[in-house]
Parts: sequence; C-alpha cells; structure tokens
Amino acid sequence: MQVTYKLANCELVAQGNDIKAVFDELAGAMEVFGHSHCGACDSARVSLVSRDYEGNTYREVKCMDCGCVLGLGQRKDGKLFPKRKDKSGGWMPNNGWAKYGNRDNDAADPFMEKA
Repeated sequence: MQVTYKLANCELVAQGNDIKAVFDELAGAMEVFGHSHCGACDSARVSLVSRDYEGNTYREVKCMDCGCVLGLGQRKDGKLFPKRKDKSGGWMPNNGWAKYGNRDNDAADPFMEKA
C-alpha cells in the first residue's frame, strides 16, 4: 500500500503493508517535514539544515528570517523527532548555543557532555 499526502510545503509518500504501517510512516515524516512556518515569528521561510560537528550530525529546521531553530533528535531506531521541551514549541534563538562558547573553536559540544 502506498499513500501520497500533500502538505503546504511538500508532498510526502509512505509505503507499508497495511494502513497502520503507512500511518506511522506518514506521522513520522510529518513531525519532521511538516514545519511550513517558524514557531517563533511565523515566517514561511524555513529551511532544513544538516551539519556535522566532531563526527556527529545535527539536524534542525531553521527560520531564514529570525534565525530561530527547531532541533531534531534521533531515536535509537534512527527515526527523527522535533525536540519540544518548553512553551516555545522547541524553537529557540540560534544564539542559544552562546552559553556553550563559540562553536567554531574547541568549545565543548553540549550533546557530548557526560552526566
């Protein structure tokens, strides 16, 4: 079974053996690709960003107007999900990394800190 689902900013295609499998695929894809507007300023100019830092890949949805980002996490099974921890819906100013130092030097990576 294959289903095509149209969103404001893209078209998603999911395949599966039954309706539940297709639903789960679409739901996961919509969580990541369903962001057509910035959660901070409501701009429609959002972009997907993927960057590597010290062997780790960081993925986020970035607003091209205000610079806010919605970070994406990765589950053990490899599926992505938006990191939503606070009232902002997870969108944070891009300078949110400032408390960790300059990302272009040898500053510690906050995701690699040990508890």
